[in-house]
Order: sequence, then C-alpha cells, then structure tokens
Amino acid sequence: MASHPRSAGAESDPTAHRIGSATTFLPAPTRFSDFTGVEYKAGERAFAAIIFAAIGLVIIPEVINYLLVKHVPDQSIDRALASAETPIAGLARWALSGVLLAVSSLVLLMRGHPNRDVTWLLVFLMALNLPYLIGPDQPGPADLVKIMLANLVLLAIWHTGARVVVLKWIPILVSGVGAYSLIGGLIIPEYMMYNIVSRKSLVFGWELAGPFGQSNALGMYCAVAFSLVPLIGQNRWRAVCASILLATIVASASRTALVAVAVVVLWWLICRLRSVISIRLAGTVLAGTALAAAMVIPLLRWSPGSFTERAFIWAGGLELWRDAPVVGSGYNWFLQHGQEQAEIVLWAGMGTGHNIHIDTLIKFGLAGLAFLLPIWIGAIYVTGTMRVINEQVALFGYLIAFFVLGMTEAVWHLWPNIQQFPTSTLIFATVLMARNRGRTPAGAM
Repeated sequence: MASHPRSAGAESDPTAHRIGSATTFLPAPTRFSDFTGVEYKAGERAFAAIIFAAIGLVIIPEVINYLLVKHVPDQSIDRALASAETPIAGLARWALSGVLLAVSSLVLLMRGHPNRDVTWLLVFLMALNLPYLIGPDQPGPADLVKIMLANLVLLAIWHTGARVVVLKWIPILVSGVGAYSLIGGLIIPEYMMYNIVSRKSLVFGWELAGPFGQSNALGMYCAVAFSLVPLIGQNRWRAVCASILLATIVASASRTALVAVAVVVLWWLICRLRSVISIRLAGTVLAGTALAAAMVIPLLRWSPGSFTERAFIWAGGLELWRDAPVVGSGYNWFLQHGQEQAEIVLWAGMGTGHNIHIDTLIKFGLAGLAFLLPIWIGAIYVTGTMRVINEQVALFGYLIAFFVLGMTEAVWHLWPNIQQFPTSTLIFATVLMARNRGRTPAGAM
C-alpha cells in the first residue's frame, strides 16, 4: 500500500478527520466516571451498613436476653411475651432501632443512584401502609414509630441502588450467629437449647435455639442464609459458611429448614446442567411451584394433626378470616384479641398462622394479600431477568427456600424490628428495587 505524500498535511490523513467526528469513541466525562467508580461503591457500602444494622436489631437483643434467661419450651404466646424479654434486652432493642433509624437517615442524605425506578418502591410503601389505614386495628404511638422506621428503611434501600451481590453479608453474618450458637450449645447448653431433652432431636439430643426464642427460628434463618451462599465470592468461604449453616440447622432439629436446604441443594445440582437447561426457566418453574404450594396447601382438607398440628391452625385461621374477608382481623390479632379468646380459640396461642397465606389473610385479609402477591410474583420474574449467573442462582435458590419455609411458617414481615424482616422484606426489596449493574455475563458456581 502506498504511503501518504510527505507534503500532505494532517488534512489528508483520514484518521485526523475522524477524531473530530461524531462516530469517534471518546473517554467518558470525568463527572460520570467519578460517579460510577466512587459513588456506586459508596452506595453499596451504605447498603451493607443497612444490612448490618437490620440484622443487629433483631439478633443482638436476643443474644443479650438468652444469656440472662433460659429458654422455656412450649409456652403460650401470652406467657412467652410476659417472660421472654428482659429490661436490658428491651432497651437494647430500642437503642438499635435508633441506630437503624440513624443509618437509614444518613443514607437518604447521600447522593442517590441515578435513574432509579420508583414503581416497586411505591408497591412496597402501599403494602406497608395501606393495611393500617383500612384495617380494624389503628396503630398506637409505639407501632407508628416502627412503621415510620420501616418506611425509612425501604426508602434507603431504594436510594442506594446497590447490587444484589451485597446480600452476601447475610450468609456471612448468620454463619457467625450459627457458630456462636454451636459453641454456646457446648459450653452453656441450658441457655442455648430450646429443649435440654428433645423429642425431635436429630443429633446428640440437641434442639438448638441459640439467640432465638425457638429452635425453628434459628433453623429458618440458617436455611435462608444457606440459599444465598453463592453470592460469596471465594469458594473457600462459601464452603466454610455453608458448613456452619448446615451444622446449625441439623443441631436446631428444624425439619422445615432441612427440607428447604435439601430443595436448594437440588436446585444447585440442576444449575450444574445449565449448558442443557435454562436456569431462568427452571428457576421460575421451581420458585413459582413453591409459591403456589404455599398458597394452596393450607386450603386443602387435612386431618387436624397433619403438618405437626399446623393443619388445625390453618382450619381455624380460615374460619376466622371468613368473618372479615376483605381487611382481616387486624395486624395485632394474635398479640391482643387472640389472647383474649385463647381459652375458646385454642390455636390462637401459637402466635402466627404458620403459613404465609393464612397469616396474611388473618391479619390483613384479601386486601393485604393483593398488595403482597405482586411483590412475591414480581421477585420471581425479576430474578429471571438477571444477567449475572451467580446472583440468579442464589436468588432463585432463596425464593425457593423462602416459599418452602412459608408453607408451614409465617416467614414474612415488613417491620424492621420483627425477626423475619432481614430474611424476607429486606431481600425482596433488594431484588426488586436495587439496580443490577453487574457487567460479568456469567459466574462460576
């Protein structure tokens, strides 16, 4: 190829002409580069702080409490509430509520992620607030503070626009809780065991509750955390966390949690075949089936003793729901009205509907369910659209585990001071409101 004449200036060089053209790729403006590199990370650190504060709020007061008092199994809810929380644990709960309030407020004062979609935020805010406006129970001053805190936390999660990978802190933190519980079970079993002599133990007579008031609560926390282990970056730490969580679940003797973990492991094995199976399709089918089962199973006819007598609770809950089908019997029914009728309504002493469908119908009726179903179904759909394989695998596994647990337990709550918040609303809000900015198209399991 002939070279350009020496006498030809820059004007004869086609490269020189293209530099100024509209098709030339130029470096991104400094302002945009600074935002994506620095403020995205700041948003993720802020979201991690919210996770730490939310888990600390529900765990630390329980740790304090059950280092001071021993577990008393098989109490009715009124006796449990009267004896469960010591004054110092109650003070810690309010103090840590203040910490979560401060963290959420500071996050809202930060510069938020650009181009945030407000749609799912509005859905969450309606699901949180409208049931109290139309329901039979009007929140008192203390409950209004909790509802305000819930609104701020949801706004803060939306504000950060953090990636779902930040949810890796949940299995890491809950692994710490599991290790604490296992060590405590060896050293001070009288403070760590729900039952010292357990009839349903799986190993060594253990029915470990750790910092929780009931062994099933510890098992369910660990099962949810187990499903999110693929979000942890290094295989070594995945193995460590998964081992601790699985050991804790076995020690808790929670059969529901073990079933959920077994289904998650089956899901991971299916994901190994992703060269021949669509993860999006398989995950959507499995999560959708688990949700449908959680909705339908309590509506079927069962003998009262089925599902460890949960069928008796479901039948009673449905009978109560028919008295107020649209708005339910109130969010405080189990804590107030149910205890007043406990001698007649025998199942009211259980404290929940022992199923996400029944529990929602009792408290909020069809109106409450109408707000929650879009969130639950929407999370399945949004997870199917994710581009990063590890995140998609982890979140489908979480949704499957969550709805399996929801078949026999009330695992959903929108208030941050309630035990189920970090393992339910916080994760669903992240899936639906946080922006997935992952650029990696695939990840290794």
